[in-house]
Amino acid sequence: MKRLIYLFAIGCLVLLSGTSCEDMDSNYREYLDNIPTYAPAVRNLRAVSPEPGSLTLKWDIVDDTHLIKSMRIVVKKTASDIRKIEIPEVVTEYTVTELELQGYEFEVFTIDGFGNLSIPVTETFTPIPGRE
Repeated sequence: MKRLIYLFAIGCLVLLSGTSCEDMDSNYREYLDNIPTYAPAVRNLRAVSPEPGSLTLKWDIVDDTHLIKSMRIVVKKTASDIRKIEIPEVVTEYTVTELELQGYEFEVFTIDGFGNLSIPVTETFTPIPGRE
């Protein structure tokens, strides 16, 4: 009799463990399928200076999931002199003007529909033609 109760208990545990885990899979399915849940970062950030005091930033975007909705460029002259440029659409280049002839640090972000920022891509450029 004890053997029958043990077999019944083990059978119930196996049945419960097999069905309950399948219901939980839907909670994290997007991570299992390798679908990113964040806006992907830009790639290959580069710049050219068409004239003194301006820089045209260019980058590549790989977004197979179409999560990117807008962009942000952060221009750092010094640690306390920072300018944010909000771009309400997805673009692959932007010209920054009114720069002094010195090195600037640029951070380019992508933004998804919920306002989440991507990992920044950071480079330093000087707005002097021929010094890209």
